Amino acid sequence: MKRLYSISIVIALVSILSISCQTEKDYSSLSEAEGKKGIEAAEIYSTFLSQDEDERVRWNYVYSLYEAGEYETALVEIDKGISLYPDNIRFVYLKSLVLRSVERIEEEKATLEVARDLNPGSIEIRKRLLDIYDSLGEIEKAKEEAKAILLYDNKNLKAIEYLSKDSEFYSLLFESLKPKEEQKQSEESSDIREEEISGEEEETSIPEEENTETL
Repeated sequence: MKRLYSISIVIALVSILSISCQTEKDYSSLSEAEGKKGIEAAEIYSTFLSQDEDERVRWNYVYSLYEAGEYETALVEIDKGISLYPDNIRFVYLKSLVLRSVERIEEEKATLEVARDLNPGSIEIRKRLLDIYDSLGEIEKAKEEAKAILLYDNKNLKAIEYLSKDSEFYSLLFESLKPKEEQKQSEESSDIREEEISGEEEETSIPEEENTETL
């Protein structure tokens, strides 16, 4: 009885080791994708996925399709990723990038709204939504995004600058927070303009003197 029990344990261990080695072997085959981009990498990842579904490999696969400009195929495969891994926001965000590339802005907006709900603290997602709302004339929504950004980053210049358009408070705040180099450039630009105006006045006075001498 004990002998049979020992044999069972050995068989189980061999099975586990066999599965482990097979998994390692499968992953090692992905080393071919190293240094490759676009469609070359996508083909390698696709071969792996045809044998075994894997979250990490699917991400690399859909990103390679995006990188190769295979946008329609990428969208189909990304949707599979979203279905299989609904908690992985990277698939949702990548879908928004693909939709931006094919200029399907309404769909990009809807996708980013899903991504924002999954990760409310993402400044990058909210900044892109701010731009989209603004471009579509959805000003109130754009302002809401700007204010939401400031909840997570109270010195975010993009959000403050947007709100400064019709708010004296945010306008003053933006001026006070602008990078010193930008302020310096602004001041230098102002000085140059003053010199130009001054030069224009001198130039207009010279012909008057010449005209006087001629007369």
